[in-house]
Amino acid sequence: MTEPGRLPGRHRLPDAPDDDADGLPLVRPYARSRAAARVTHDLALETLVSTTELGHRLSRLLRQPYGSACELCVSTVSVAELSAYLGLPIGEARELVDDLVNEELLHVHPPVGAYDPKARTVVLDRVLDGLDHL
Repeated sequence: MTEPGRLPGRHRLPDAPDDDADGLPLVRPYARSRAAARVTHDLALETLVSTTELGHRLSRLLRQPYGSACELCVSTVSVAELSAYLGLPIGEARELVDDLVNEELLHVHPPVGAYDPKARTVVLDRVLDGLDHL
């Protein structure tokens, strides 16, 4: 039997508190924001993003965490790094990046696999040469 206010699977009814007695969240953050339903770009953990010129100019005017994301992405970072730097769950970080990309404030870089196979070979050769020099 479930306790009052609690649904099976650690969810609470809307009028119940968001945290369990031990302080653990009962509802995942993306369930509150419905991030999975709103994201329009396929953003893997390793997807690299960087701030556009427009994002750089507007970063100080944006509300948080949008402004911080634009400032952090001046040097290209992955979605996972951005999530860690901002202290956001990965689902919320993906939603944040998706919003900023839709507003043309962030640019998503194509994955390495999308590059020409010859270019990948050149990169791998350079990495191996660098390792040999160590």
